[in-house]
Amino acid sequence: MRTKDELFRAAQREIASRRQYAVMQAENARRAAFAAHPALAAADDAQMRAGLALAKTAALGGNMEAARAALVKADEALVAATKEAGYDEKAFQPAYACPLCHDTGMHNGNPCTCVAEIARRLRREEINAASPLGLCQFSTFDVNRYSADVEPELGISARAYMEKLLHYCENYAQKFSSKSTNLLFMGHTGLGKTHLALAIADAVLGGGHDVLYTSAAALAARLGREHFDFDSGDEWLNACQEADLLILDDLGTEYITPLTISVLYELINTRMLTERPTIYTTNITDQSVFVARYTEKVASRMLGGCKMFKFFGTDQRLR
Repeated sequence: MRTKDELFRAAQREIASRRQYAVMQAENARRAAFAAHPALAAADDAQMRAGLALAKTAALGGNMEAARAALVKADEALVAATKEAGYDEKAFQPAYACPLCHDTGMHNGNPCTCVAEIARRLRREEINAASPLGLCQFSTFDVNRYSADVEPELGISARAYMEKLLHYCENYAQKFSSKSTNLLFMGHTGLGKTHLALAIADAVLGGGHDVLYTSAAALAARLGREHFDFDSGDEWLNACQEADLLILDDLGTEYITPLTISVLYELINTRMLTERPTIYTTNITDQSVFVARYTEKVASRMLGGCKMFKFFGTDQRLR
């Protein structure tokens, strides 16, 4: 799980590799064409010598007009030789993947949009490796799998309730910003909590924001290792703190220690202070259990700073 800066550097390395490959392919094509067409190679050599002669003339103060005329003539001869050999003028130019920056990563003095696109793709690959992100989208969330019977606690059916929740999540993702509220999805196993959280992640990621996903168990285990590894630089914690949106899945499954509580409080508090929304999912439905497990200090930060949604129905995985 990489920080934004690490993702940006990885994207830049990929772009540099693309540029190197494009230049190499163009050079290979040029060499093959010159080997097959000696006249084309001779015209290219003549053009290069004319260019060098112009530079030398400028340096020594010679007849610039004659040197420029010689270069123009050499350019025309090369164009003619290229066409005669069956190639167009751009045949030996690198085929860059990005037409804006020509695979330099910079456009008009700013990072090119292709850098952000690659960074989002790399983040999506990270999330896919840790979760079924590719399967969890709003379009694949089927409310018809929920019961149409009235749920006593709701006064409406689980299906109608989940349909409203689906629309809320779609709107949340569409309008996502640093001002978006934190969300807490509570409910028993298999009711769609992770699916909706990842659907939001997928949409927010597509909107140009950095999204990070981790299960609570994986986060606690990794942070525990980093705490005792002084060379780690707390990369996971930094990544979790700075992501535009953090999905912290399956709270309640992690191994609880004083260190876990301390780090969790630091993470939640930092994200609240820096206005970076978090979506939590948990099988714990009793708030008193939350307090007993995470201490009142952490539970109040989490529960008090979230819009809570309880999920209803039967285990969709069994269906």
